[in-house]
Amino acid sequence: MKIFAMRLGKDFLILIALFVLSAGVYYSGTKFHIPWYGANDFSQYYQMTLNPFDNDVGSPFAYRMFVPVIAHFIYESGLFYESSLTPYKDYYLSHRGIDYEPSILSAIIFTNYIFLALAAFFTYKSTKVIFAQSNHTDHIMPVMLSSLIFLSFSTNVHGYAGLTEGGALFLVSLLCYLALKNYLILFSLICISSILGRELIPLVLTVYVVFASAQKRRSYFIIVSALAFMMYFALRSYFQIPGAEHQTDLNSFISNLLTFSLTKAFFLQAILANNIPIFVGLLAIYFGGKHLKPFVPYVIIIVILSVLGIGTGIGNNVGRILNIATPILVIYLAEMICRLRPQLENIK
Repeated sequence: MKIFAMRLGKDFLILIALFVLSAGVYYSGTKFHIPWYGANDFSQYYQMTLNPFDNDVGSPFAYRMFVPVIAHFIYESGLFYESSLTPYKDYYLSHRGIDYEPSILSAIIFTNYIFLALAAFFTYKSTKVIFAQSNHTDHIMPVMLSSLIFLSFSTNVHGYAGLTEGGALFLVSLLCYLALKNYLILFSLICISSILGRELIPLVLTVYVVFASAQKRRSYFIIVSALAFMMYFALRSYFQIPGAEHQTDLNSFISNLLTFSLTKAFFLQAILANNIPIFVGLLAIYFGGKHLKPFVPYVIIIVILSVLGIGTGIGNNVGRILNIATPILVIYLAEMICRLRPQLENIK
């Protein structure tokens, strides 16, 4: 019992440390973020946060209730920071003839701040599991690896914003941890519920557990993840909400893929904006090209997400959905470091 209490206390300190570490990025977001420059989806989440269960939000945003509902209660409680000296209000109070309440944006950004810190925490817990499975004792590296969540360009721009990226990253990192710990029942409940955070989360987890060779009861985790993803389409079919019908239309999907062309804007915003995968790739090449092999499952995930993003016509926002797989990338990086330990110890 005493050992458990000590571990719990240390985990709490790490969690607080991650909140402190990301506080600067959060402050920057709440002070300078302007939704109408790359985050127009905020207009949908604004309505959902103001009135979670009574609004005119269309599909697919209406199904992403996780962050807006929590942001609603945070907004009602007033437990969030709102800068009185921020330039964004001049560009934000009114947009396209609609007046917006600045406190709603502040509440959503604060909610994302909480979830991004939690995402880093469960990424930390996952990397600790990886190190323990490899019989490596390292108390510093898991903390350092988890901080990569905050260094992601996409997290900086779209995480601390009026969107739902923080909740998506949190759910992915939590589900990865539960899979690594073999907590099947809890994993099942959260994975099914995650379609209310972002519909792509169960798909990402399906690919992750397919390649998790050390995963106990892997087939059960695969089945749960795949079923959760299919349940999203059942949800859209049963509770039909107008909007974005082209995203589920096969002809439109194929047409978007065939007519896609790589533009400068797409290259900069969807590819280069994902700086953490590029960093990890260069790191793996530095230690030898063979170290790229463990990242093949991650590459498959981002290829699938890219195809889905292009096919559904979200354009440069593909970069945003690629970022939700960052916790998985960090887990694979931890595995690479474990394999590199003997080589690193010989470096003088």
